[in-house]
Amino acid sequence: MNRLSITSISFLVLIDYMSKLYIKELVMENSIIVNNYIILEIYYNKGVAFSFLDSSSLFINYSVTFIVAVIILVIFSLFIKNYKNYNTFEYSSYILILGGALGNFLDRLLNNSVLDFIIIHYDNIYFPGIFNLADMFITIGALLLFLSYFTNKERI
Repeated sequence: MNRLSITSISFLVLIDYMSKLYIKELVMENSIIVNNYIILEIYYNKGVAFSFLDSSSLFINYSVTFIVAVIILVIFSLFIKNYKNYNTFEYSSYILILGGALGNFLDRLLNNSVLDFIIIHYDNIYFPGIFNLADMFITIGALLLFLSYFTNKERI
């Protein structure tokens, strides 16, 4: 793996970590209404996506942490083995996915939960989850990977 990959992933982890520190200071106990569509509110998620497996059980929390670590290691190993063969979309996808995953994993290790703080809504219709920047990195990376898979003519 090259220095650009390590630097890019580290930069994304840093951006995510700094955003969580900033939100902790900014929001404290109250919500902040940014505009008609975005609310900032602190929520500590011990589970995974959409708070699945959110529990106060230590066994479940450690199990989730272990499973997340294994998934990150698998993705990381795929990236290390094949990064020279990836096109720009695939390369960027893995950088975003790994940066976001490691950002949330770091938060989970330090706080035993992941800090989510962005709520999207339109009138009384709310997006079904509170998320953070790392979640956005993972989602954008997964979408890029999906698009790359279906637009790469060599694989079809």
